[in-house]
Amino acid sequence: MIRVDDATLRIKKIRQSRNGAFCIADLTTNFGEFKVKDPLLDQFEEGEYRVTVWISEIYLSQYISFGKGVTEIRARLHDLQVVSQDRLPTDRTPTELDPLDEPTPVKVETKASEPSKEQGRGAAKNADKRWDDFKKPRPAPAPEPVEALDDGLFDVDLLEAIERADPVKLDPTVDRALLRAQAAWLRDQGYDFDPKLQTWFAKR
Repeated sequence: MIRVDDATLRIKKIRQSRNGAFCIADLTTNFGEFKVKDPLLDQFEEGEYRVTVWISEIYLSQYISFGKGVTEIRARLHDLQVVSQDRLPTDRTPTELDPLDEPTPVKVETKASEPSKEQGRGAAKNADKRWDDFKKPRPAPAPEPVEALDDGLFDVDLLEAIERADPVKLDPTVDRALLRAQAAWLRDQGYDFDPKLQTWFAKR
């Protein structure tokens, strides 16, 4: 695991996809620039984010897109913390192949030491502190009845949280198409995504 402080993540949303809109990003670090196409990005809005990231893997990706061969050096993110965000200027979004349509990439793993148990406990404490720092009561209108969602989109715990209009934190490790559908439903129901907490809140 590689921790990188004070990195820049420039996220753009690609809308022309048969699978629905998705997000990609350029990650700029002090030792190089990488493409990021992880599922967790699909919850974010376009923007330039100053972040701390934990990179689990750096690998070479090669695929064919619109008749052209594309080779990228990608970083796979284990986690990220958002420090600040700026809106991107509105411009024409480039054409990108949806990661759901890509073949399995050839991966070249980097060698890195695993974080110690002490570091893991410290990260957990920091996560709890961030939640306390940013958590705010946000009264919200009653969402769509839970019975209408009983179609496999959310599990029981998430359904109960939605019914109570509680904050909702999605699991970015689920199937990417499912994560997109969950995020789209929450957005349509008037939820706001807090990038610092990576949590959805019902609007006031």
